[in-house]
Amino acid sequence: MKKTLAIILIFTTFFAMAKAQSGENIDVTHYEIHLNNLDFTNHTLEAVTTVTLTATSTVSTIDLELKSLIVSNVTSSDANVSGFTQDGDVLTINLATALAANTSASFTISYGGNTFNDGWGGILWSGGYVCNMGVGFESVPHNLGKTWFPCVDNFTDKATYEVFVTVPTALAAVCGGNLESNIDNGNGTHTVHYVVPQEIATYHISFVAGDYVEWADTYEGMERDIPINVYVKPSQLNKVEGTFVNVKEIASYFENCYGPYPFNRIGYAITSVGCMEHIDNIGITSGVLTGNTSQESYIAHEMSHMWFGNKITCARAEEMWLNEGFAQFCGINYQEAVYDEATYQDEMNGVMETVMKSYDKNEGWLALDDVPMDMTYGNTVYQKGATVVHTLRNYLGKDLFNEAMRHYLNKFAYQSVTSNDLRDAITEYTGIDMTGFFETYVSTCGEPHYAIDWFTCTPNGSQFDVEVSTSQRHRHSDHIGSGVILELAFMDSDWNIVTDTMHWDGQYGHTTKTLDFQPIAVFADYYNKALDAKIDRNYVMKTTGKASGMYFEANVASITDSTFIHIENHLVGADHEGNNDWEYTFHPDKYWTIFRDDKGTADINGVFTYSKANDGCIIHTQNDSVVLLWRPNAATIWYLIPYETYGTWQLGRLTVPELISGDYTFAVIDKSHLGAGELPQSEVSFTVTPNPAESQIRIASELDEYNVLIVNALGQTISTFPVKGKEKIISISDYKSGIYYINFIDRNKNIISTQKLIKR
Repeated sequence: MKKTLAIILIFTTFFAMAKAQSGENIDVTHYEIHLNNLDFTNHTLEAVTTVTLTATSTVSTIDLELKSLIVSNVTSSDANVSGFTQDGDVLTINLATALAANTSASFTISYGGNTFNDGWGGILWSGGYVCNMGVGFESVPHNLGKTWFPCVDNFTDKATYEVFVTVPTALAAVCGGNLESNIDNGNGTHTVHYVVPQEIATYHISFVAGDYVEWADTYEGMERDIPINVYVKPSQLNKVEGTFVNVKEIASYFENCYGPYPFNRIGYAITSVGCMEHIDNIGITSGVLTGNTSQESYIAHEMSHMWFGNKITCARAEEMWLNEGFAQFCGINYQEAVYDEATYQDEMNGVMETVMKSYDKNEGWLALDDVPMDMTYGNTVYQKGATVVHTLRNYLGKDLFNEAMRHYLNKFAYQSVTSNDLRDAITEYTGIDMTGFFETYVSTCGEPHYAIDWFTCTPNGSQFDVEVSTSQRHRHSDHIGSGVILELAFMDSDWNIVTDTMHWDGQYGHTTKTLDFQPIAVFADYYNKALDAKIDRNYVMKTTGKASGMYFEANVASITDSTFIHIENHLVGADHEGNNDWEYTFHPDKYWTIFRDDKGTADINGVFTYSKANDGCIIHTQNDSVVLLWRPNAATIWYLIPYETYGTWQLGRLTVPELISGDYTFAVIDKSHLGAGELPQSEVSFTVTPNPAESQIRIASELDEYNVLIVNALGQTISTFPVKGKEKIISISDYKSGIYYINFIDRNKNIISTQKLIKR
């Protein structure tokens, strides 16, 4: 099932275990369900179900579940039934003689009455149509196989099925499984008989009945020809072909990735409320039938459940990501085959941003293997789950990921699984210890954060040795992961990217790569191959305009050629070692890394927006004054830089007149505790002459003592030194031609002036 806020709400589901008594000490192996009378007027049914089971220990009572419907009789030719009772949803069959362990028996149960529906799940009557939806959202536990047959209603006790449905001759009835027979009863009714040979959970079996027409085709599968059946209302038939135009290509992609199609048919049937991954008979809502591919992701999402959710099923509701996270991933990833990789990646980028922003709804931080019941259908399971599968695929590489998934699916075919089962299956197949990955992405709340702290380049003949230092943190957790694989992106002067990976354990990493060029920048996970606690955006600006990030925008006021701007919104706080003597309170959940490279010249300012609503972790009262800090990279300390302020203590903007590459963060100082000299001396003037310059410059100021930090246009530190006296001559003959920024720093680490220098 799939959840989205679009034209329709479409969900796929799961559930907690039913009452502990249901199914205790028994293993159901087969259900034979006869729906003998479906009353479309009074919304009732009459049915008989035979449950075949094996006792796992000696039992004198059999507990099954049946909701709303009333049992009239229970018989068995294999056991001595002394009677039965119904208490709420539990049907208890009493035995005069106990059934010994490892003994099999069949019980035939007659029942009927008004059916149950919780608004979404259960039995749905709509005009002349009826269907079941295997789960419900208002019901706890959510699984609702019990609304039409007595069963052990969970997803660990799996069985085979036969379903017989009798309806008027003018109507159609369709179920999961293969159609074995369609018998005319000679009384204005006919009975269809479907058989499911695979062992499946109770929520996977289904029926629909009404005035359905069939659209049929055949998919030439990996091992066999597979029927395609789509059942819709007569008025919808003309929309099926356009909606399902890529269904064969989607099936082929999933088979190539995850192995042969694991069930009997590729079947879909219209329902009145939503989509549900019933085997061979997937429920889809009318909103999916657009006649075009605009809702195609639902077709793919639900089909992928045949592997993830149906062939294997999560053993615990708390680990629903094993079903829905994988299906949500597949419902995006199929585009890589049907369209192109960029289409897939663009949508996945949006999903990763959704996960990052979902913290506002108290969801994104949850651990995937322990999601509470009331959040089963939220962003954590669907969206975060999808991004973790995306991350896993890139961690292993596409081919190895697909091979490992086939191994996992075959190892646990038609069984229930845990996250640890998945972890161990991947480790077993690949030989890669997946413990670190699963601890970081599955068992720990929040997301990891990886950053480039600094890099240096050393000539090595015609090549360059690039030394890179990295660090990791974790959003909303003190977890530090092992088994990290991070893709590094090295950018040349023409903005081309070359990638390589580095592996490390612990908080800090270090590597040296030899390249054929001297990079102007190094980025972490430039192509968004992993879920991490940052949001990246890249812009090539050729005209005036804005490049936006979260709570930041770069405004290009003028430009002669083009400018590349890379914005990283980090969703963890930046370290501030070396600034521990400050009275500032650093933002614990936010900082930015900005990289800028100009072809020609450009005037660009940077605007950072703060608010008590978004930054309440540091803004508490009117005495809290927000300041903006900057540093060239994580190897240096933070400086208070000149900026223009607009707004109040609760909401405002801080504008940097000349945007320089580097890290930026908010901090707060309590104005009631300010000491002398703690704020920048904004009235102090500095001069740099000549400008432009070729070999040397003269800096002058009315101050007698200060520090100078010179960075290039890429934010790389070129020189830093103290100055005593009112002027100093500096040689720049070794500087490359280009733009530099000379920062004048007072004794309190405040940048009190920044001057742009052009080196000819």
